[in-house]
Amino acid sequence: MKNLVVLFFAFFSLVLVSCSDVSDNSFLTNPVMEKSISSVPDITPAPVYPYPYLFSFSSVEGLKYLNLEGENAIEFYMTETAQKYAHLYVTVTYFNDVSPKMFFIDNIEDNSFKLLGVNLDQVHNISVYGLPVNNFSTESVSPYMNNSIMNEVSVNGWKVKDGTIQVECGGIWPSSLKSLFAEIRTKDRSYFVFLQKPWSTSFEIPAYGKYGVEEIRLFGYQTLMEATAKAN
Repeated sequence: MKNLVVLFFAFFSLVLVSCSDVSDNSFLTNPVMEKSISSVPDITPAPVYPYPYLFSFSSVEGLKYLNLEGENAIEFYMTETAQKYAHLYVTVTYFNDVSPKMFFIDNIEDNSFKLLGVNLDQVHNISVYGLPVNNFSTESVSPYMNNSIMNEVSVNGWKVKDGTIQVECGGIWPSSLKSLFAEIRTKDRSYFVFLQKPWSTSFEIPAYGKYGVEEIRLFGYQTLMEATAKAN
């Protein structure tokens, strides 16, 4: 009889412990669950760029342009034989000490377009580069608003080594900077290349160094809200 009582007590204790475990594991604050959830690393999505890395745009030739009186704008006219373009990038070099700027254009009608906020009397040189129609899979999607302005990004120095352009900008990229373009001038022609956004302000541009580089200029697209907030 004594052995039967001991056996019954042992069985009752085992059932009680098992029920307690089930109850503990059903709590929302179960430490095992918390550890599992907190151990999942934060995943930062990769930035989405409008063009592939080192995408090269065509130089647009055969353009005529004139001042629009009273509008502070320049109107450009393409010749009938000029190729159609989906996106245009216009670099403007000014007289005096005014920094060069770049404008994005996607509003092209009847082989003409307007460049707003520019007066020919203040301009030393204009270069136009374009994305030809049917030459890019996402050509119908405009990455920027028409007549968006992109400022020059200061270059502390650059050199060519083994066909690669090594660029030094210094400091760190501001968070407002989302993408970077390079205008590479050589003794024969100019190249306009999309660099996405290099990880560091010291970076390389492969291949183009073999063409006899004479000048390199960078233009960056910044989100207006972040750039304005940083300036204030």
